[in-house]
Amino acid sequence: MSPALFIDRATGCVRIGSSVVLQAHQTKADVETQARNLVAGSQDHGNGYEWIRLRGLTFGGQPATLMLYFHNDMLKQIAWSVQLHGAPMEGGWPTQEAIDNELTFVRETLDRDMSIREGSTPWGEIWSHFDAKGFMAANGLSYR
Repeated sequence: MSPALFIDRATGCVRIGSSVVLQAHQTKADVETQARNLVAGSQDHGNGYEWIRLRGLTFGGQPATLMLYFHNDMLKQIAWSVQLHGAPMEGGWPTQEAIDNELTFVRETLDRDMSIREGSTPWGEIWSHFDAKGFMAANGLSYR
């Protein structure tokens, strides 16, 4: 069974299953050690900016992928996408309907399961909106 992604409303810590806890300003090495079985790839831009992609997760019971953004070796932002079963595709890309369905699903899951709503929090910012430039659902959080 794929580990579930859960965000702690009070702290912004992201829990993946029972063994991985991600938190603001955590080092890349610590995250890689905890999540070593989930890492699907990484990208180092060579200028202090790095990304790690985690796969094999669930969010609200649906398959999910997580992207972790580091700046100067500290976790600054987390983004995720959810693959809803039967999401309409066109030419291999999600349709506007699929994107809207993902956004609705993510917002409802955040509210129902985690008591979280979009916007500013004491630990940072959380969002779920349509990214017109990338033509995709953008779900994520950033730490202060």
